[in-house]
Amino acid sequence: MKIIITSYPNKPKELKQFIMTILGKKLAQCINRLNYMKSYYWWEGKIQTWEEKLLLIKTSDGKVSNLIEHIEKHHPYETPEIISLSPEQVNDSYLQYITDK
Repeated sequence: MKIIITSYPNKPKELKQFIMTILGKKLAQCINRLNYMKSYYWWEGKIQTWEEKLLLIKTSDGKVSNLIEHIEKHHPYETPEIISLSPEQVNDSYLQYITDK
């Protein structure tokens, strides 16, 4: 199991479509959207700030590369945040739910 973290601009309609496409293509079993995040970062030589949403995308190991490829292709940012986490512990029933689909 992997958890892919990505941020997305505060554009509700586009974000919902982004999420529904990932689920529709069965690239992930579950996506959590955290509704408010203020990001501060360096971009093009100056400090920027932007309101974003944070996505926690749960998927099986075998779908990670296709999911990342999809995010890179369809994400509105030139350089999207894509972080893959491998949980140390996951309860058996949830792991089966994520990996059996």
